[in-house]
Amino acid sequence: MLQIEKNKMKKIFDITIILFLICNLLIAQRKEVRAVWIATAGRLDFPTTQGVQAQKNEIQSFVEACRRANINTIVFQVSARGDAYYSSNFLPWASNLTCFSPCVDPNNLGLSPGYNPLSEMISKAKQYNIEVHAWINTFYVLNDTLPGYLNVISFPRHPAIKDSSDGKRYWKTEWFAKTSTGQMKSDGGFFFDPGNPAVRAHIANVATEIVKNYNVDGIHFDFIRYTDLGNEALLYGDASSYWFTNRTDSANGNPWNLNRNDFARLNIERLLKMVADSVKKYKPWVKIGTTTPGVYTAAAMGLNCPVWELYSQLRSDPKAWAAKGYIDYHNPQIYWNMSTCPEFTKIANWWKNNLSGRQAWMGIAAYRIGDPNFGDFNEIKSQINYTRLIGGAGVNFFRFRSMVNAVNYLDSLAQDLFKYPANVPPMPWKDPVPPNNPTNLIVQKISADRYRLIWNRPQPASDGEIAEYYNIFRATEPINQNKPSHLYKITATADTFFFDTISDTTQVYYYAVSALDKLDNESGLSNMVTTNVEYDFANIPQTAILYQNYPNPFNGTTNINYEIFYPENVKLEVFNLLGEKIADLVEEYQMPGKYEFEFNSSVYNISSGIYFYKLTTTGRSQIKKFVLIK
Repeated sequence: MLQIEKNKMKKIFDITIILFLICNLLIAQRKEVRAVWIATAGRLDFPTTQGVQAQKNEIQSFVEACRRANINTIVFQVSARGDAYYSSNFLPWASNLTCFSPCVDPNNLGLSPGYNPLSEMISKAKQYNIEVHAWINTFYVLNDTLPGYLNVISFPRHPAIKDSSDGKRYWKTEWFAKTSTGQMKSDGGFFFDPGNPAVRAHIANVATEIVKNYNVDGIHFDFIRYTDLGNEALLYGDASSYWFTNRTDSANGNPWNLNRNDFARLNIERLLKMVADSVKKYKPWVKIGTTTPGVYTAAAMGLNCPVWELYSQLRSDPKAWAAKGYIDYHNPQIYWNMSTCPEFTKIANWWKNNLSGRQAWMGIAAYRIGDPNFGDFNEIKSQINYTRLIGGAGVNFFRFRSMVNAVNYLDSLAQDLFKYPANVPPMPWKDPVPPNNPTNLIVQKISADRYRLIWNRPQPASDGEIAEYYNIFRATEPINQNKPSHLYKITATADTFFFDTISDTTQVYYYAVSALDKLDNESGLSNMVTTNVEYDFANIPQTAILYQNYPNPFNGTTNINYEIFYPENVKLEVFNLLGEKIADLVEEYQMPGKYEFEFNSSVYNISSGIYFYKLTTTGRSQIKKFVLIK
C-alpha cells in the first residue's frame, strides 16, 4: 500500500512539473543549440521549385526565417539516397534538383543543377553567423532498386551500382545489408552493410570530402544504424558474414569472438573512428554529430511500453561513441510527447546523463503538431523548456516546413522562448581556451538615433587563436554578461565596429562587447560604454565605399570590392558605354562589412572595351570604370 501511495505521489509530482513548464516559460538561455533540419529526401523541404534562381531564393528564405527566429544552426541534408546536393567526386548530383514532371526520378541523376546548393546555403547562413551541419543518410542508400538507376549514365555513378566487363551495369549487391536468407530490401528500402570495409571507406571519403572542400561547421550522420525486416535484422551482408568469422584482423575482423550483435555495433563504431581521425587531421574544429531513433532501450530509460530499441534492435550505440570521443554531440529523435509512454522527459533526461559530457541535442517532432496523440504547439514549447531545465545543449526541429507551414511557429518562438539571440555552446574537449577580452570600446553618436561602436581586436589567445566574431551587449542597466536579455546582437565577422539604431532617444543604453573563437569559446567583457555622448561629426561614416576593381585593365576576370556600414539592400550592376545593362552581380540585403565579387567576363560573352560597374545602396549610387582587354 505504501508503494502504491509513493507511485501516486510521483505521478502527481511529474504532472505538476509538466504543468509548471507549460504555464511558466523558463528564461531564455545565453548558450544553446537552436537547430532545424532541412530535408531533401522526397523534397520534404527542398527543393520545391525549379531553376537555379528559384532554388537559390528558397535557400535564402530558409536562412531569413532562421535569422528572424534566432535559430543558430541549420542541419542541411546533403546526401539522402546515395546522391549529393553539392559537387562530389564520390556521389552523383541528386535527381531531385532537376527532375520535375514530366521527368521521372531518377532520370536526371548526375545532372548538374547549375549551382551548388551546399555552397549557397553556407554562403547565406554565414552572413548571419548561423552554423551549417552537412546531414548525411549514412547507410540508407535507396528507396527501391528502380531499373532507371541502371540506365542512367552519371559520373560519378551511384555508389550502389557497378560497371561490368560485359558492358552492362549491375547492383553492387556485395555492399548491401542482408538477412540470413539473403533478402536485401527492408521495410524502408536498401541499406549498405556497415560490416563491409569498402562501404566504411566510401562513407568516410564522402564525409572527408565535405569537410575539406566546404566551410561546414559539422557533419551530421543519420541512419547510422542497422535496419530490420520484421523480426530479423539485416546483419548478414556478404562482408559482415566473412569478417564475423575472421579471428586475426583487428581492423575489420572479429578476433575477440564477439557475438553477431556486438560485432554489428563494432562496425558502426569503426566508421565513426575513421571519420573522427580524418576530421582531426584536416579541420579539427568541425563537429561530428549523429542522430538516431530516441529510445536506447526501454529498460534503461524506465519505459513501460513497447518501443523500437536503438541498442538491441538497431545495433547502434551512441553512448559508446561519446565515451570513446568519436562524436561531439548526439541528436536523439524524441518524437513523442511529455505525458504518455514513451515519455519525452524520461528519454531526454537519459541522453543528457549518458553521453560522457558530450552534447545532447533533443530532436523535436514539429511534424506532429496538431496530432491528437501528440499535442499542439504548447507541447513543443514544453519540450524546449524541459530541455533547458535538465541542462541539455539545445533542440533540433524536424523539420523546417513543419515549423513554417500554415502557422509560422518559428516567428512565434521569436516572440518568447527565442526572443533573444543565443550562442552555440562551446565544446571544451575540442578547444578549452577562450579569446582575450576586446579592449578600448568607444561609442560615437552619428545622428539623433544612430551610434557606432568601435573597439580593438584582442591579442591572440594562449593557443594562438584569434577572435572570429563578437557578441554585442546592450541594456538599460549595467551589462551582465550572463543575462540572456542583455545579449543584443551576434556579429558574423571579425570586424571591430557595429552600428546601432535607438528607437527611444530619451533612454540611456549601456554597451559592452565580448569576443568568440571558431569553436564558440567566449571571452570576458570589454570596458562598458553608454549612449550618453555628444555628436562625433568628424567620424560620421559614408553609407558605402566602392573601390576600384583589381586588376584593371583585366583579361578575363577581375575583383570588385565594396564596403557597407549599415544593414541595407545592395545592388551591384555592370553596364556598357551605351548604358545597357550587361550583368546583375548582387541584389540582396547585406549586413555591414567588406565584400568582394569576382567578375568573369566570359560568362557574359562581352568583347574588349570600357565598361562601368555601379553600386546602389540606400539613397546613393556610385559608379566606377573598368577596362576589358582580350
